[in-house]
Amino acid sequence: MRIGFFTDTFLPQKNGVVTSILSSGNELAKRGHEVSVFCPKSRIKEFNGVKINSYPATTFRPYPEFRIAVPSGRDEVAQLDIVHSHSPFTMGFFGWRVSNFQKIPRVATFHTMLSEYVRYIALFGKKFLEKVAWKYCEVFYNKQKGIIAPSEALKNVLKSHNIKKSVSVVPTGIDTNFFKRTKKEKAREKLGLKKDEKIFLSLGRLSYEKNLDVVLKALEKIDCKLIVAGRGPAAKKLKKLKTELGLGNKVSFTGYVQEELKPLYYSAADALIIASTGETQALVVAEAMACGCPVIGADSLAIPEIVVDEKNGYLFKTGKIEQLAEILDSYQPSKKMISRALSTGVDFSVEKCVDRLEKFYESYI
Repeated sequence: MRIGFFTDTFLPQKNGVVTSILSSGNELAKRGHEVSVFCPKSRIKEFNGVKINSYPATTFRPYPEFRIAVPSGRDEVAQLDIVHSHSPFTMGFFGWRVSNFQKIPRVATFHTMLSEYVRYIALFGKKFLEKVAWKYCEVFYNKQKGIIAPSEALKNVLKSHNIKKSVSVVPTGIDTNFFKRTKKEKAREKLGLKKDEKIFLSLGRLSYEKNLDVVLKALEKIDCKLIVAGRGPAAKKLKKLKTELGLGNKVSFTGYVQEELKPLYYSAADALIIASTGETQALVVAEAMACGCPVIGADSLAIPEIVVDEKNGYLFKTGKIEQLAEILDSYQPSKKMISRALSTGVDFSVEKCVDRLEKFYESYI
């Protein structure tokens, strides 16, 4: 198949959408498919067998990491068999135009809860703008032949917001040959961490919808260490909160963690903590578990589809600081819990997930 990925976010950006494109694109290319990415301006021309086509773009000021592309030349795009849009903005609509011009089917993955990002562009009228965001999604996604949701929870959310097209659940796969367990002692030694300390990890973008403030507040009276690995727009406020709470050396902000070090961080941690209310696929949860790291997560959207309470981790009610604090204070993972986490991670291998993606494409071509 000749597959075109149309996306408004790509390298050097690092987020769940980019991870999904790279992991599925690389695996599809390995299987002999021709995969092309169409994205905002990038210096990259090829990535692991995937051709990159980029277009002039300008920075989106309210959210500087996001760039708005200005694509043109739908008639210059090489013939495709299917258009797969990974976002509903300028590149998503460019994919729409290409599919109409080439008379081929178009499908789309709903990666992101746009309503969660209203806070970045509006100080007032957020409720109204959330409704506008969903109306926008309704128009874009109902014009697709088919839709992918990376989780059952997100499929249900889409249906509740008047998305009438067929929605198939296809999770984003992870590279289980890369995300694999290293002995905790060895991982901690390599990262310069103490062997006998209770260590929790938060890994990912420091954005407001991740609710890391809840985690920091839960740590006040807990004897442990939290490693916050990542960067983003909420970093400054989170560091200020750390100071206000007097957490001192209990919390360490490492900044951006290189991809090759992620398995070490997961392996070194006693648990990953994720308090986000906007996880449409919770990739970090699958990555952590593949490295033998149980997860303590908010009971929201995709997280409880992966985290089974008291089996491969723990769930807490969204925003419940006291409940999270109790879990952290008493947390002692058993060998069985770690084993179940490992087993769960393997279920999200990119090979298994791309098997489902191929079948999805074949149903529309």
